[in-house]
Amino acid sequence: MQNEELAKQLIEFILTSQDVVREPRVYANQVTYAFSDKLVEPEDETLFPPMRLHVVRLQPSFVQKNQKLLNQLFEQTKDTNPQGYQDVWLTSSHLTDRGLYLVEYSFE
Repeated sequence: MQNEELAKQLIEFILTSQDVVREPRVYANQVTYAFSDKLVEPEDETLFPPMRLHVVRLQPSFVQKNQKLLNQLFEQTKDTNPQGYQDVWLTSSHLTDRGLYLVEYSFE
């Protein structure tokens, strides 16, 4: 992801907004969120492409710098690995047919 500040703001929004819904867990190492596309207006469609997935590996330097925030997301997974995670993948999309933004974090 080119804009680390945007990535950090997205995590903070997810953790603090009461309008964000955590979706049911499908995999032990991931957590998915959805929120209305009327809540925020992204600067461009790169992060939330309409009806397509955008997948990016967060840079190791970003993961290290934002460990406390990412740990709050990781704690919402069912991952029991005592080693935690090293890599974080962000998947996002604009579900235009539902009026939702979808954000998923996968921890490897």
